[in-house]
Amino acid sequence: MQPISDDIAEWCNETWGQNPSEILEWFEDDETVQVFIKLKRSVLVADFMFKSNAINMTKDRVEIKHHLHIPLDIWNPGSIQATRINDGRVRFRHRNSDILLAAKMRAPEWGKNVLEDWLISLRGEQLRPKDRNQRLASIKRSKEIVVRNLHSASLDGVRDDLYMINQRINSAETGLNPFEGAIQEAE
Repeated sequence: MQPISDDIAEWCNETWGQNPSEILEWFEDDETVQVFIKLKRSVLVADFMFKSNAINMTKDRVEIKHHLHIPLDIWNPGSIQATRINDGRVRFRHRNSDILLAAKMRAPEWGKNVLEDWLISLRGEQLRPKDRNQRLASIKRSKEIVVRNLHSASLDGVRDDLYMINQRINSAETGLNPFEGAIQEAE
């Protein structure tokens, strides 16, 4: 009997026109197998069931029950959600699509991180500069972004605002002090 990954690779080839570059298993039992699949420009979360061969009572092939397809073109970092629902199963969600996977001792974040890491690596391959000058320009752009972010995160402006607020509070307290004494004398 051929391994399950061969059946899944064959399904990917028939359905998506490409072989998966990586397959990771989430869950498998006698009836189903749930996997994460990395393709060339997307990732899949797929829930397969085994089709039985009634003649010799063996698992023949896998048949898709449900899948969640996340193309690189519409993915943004952090847009994949993974949450455990009340019955213990895990819901993976991207935009308006979702899939429920079996309860597993593994944390939902593990699956989310696998998918996000794969997509980041796919995006990195797509954007990777080809020659030395492009790499240097890319590094300089990254440096400028970091410098701008550090400048905007500076606390100098906050310190100035805090100083002005303290001045206003002191001024208000000074203005209220003459009234405070008059109120105490009146009582």
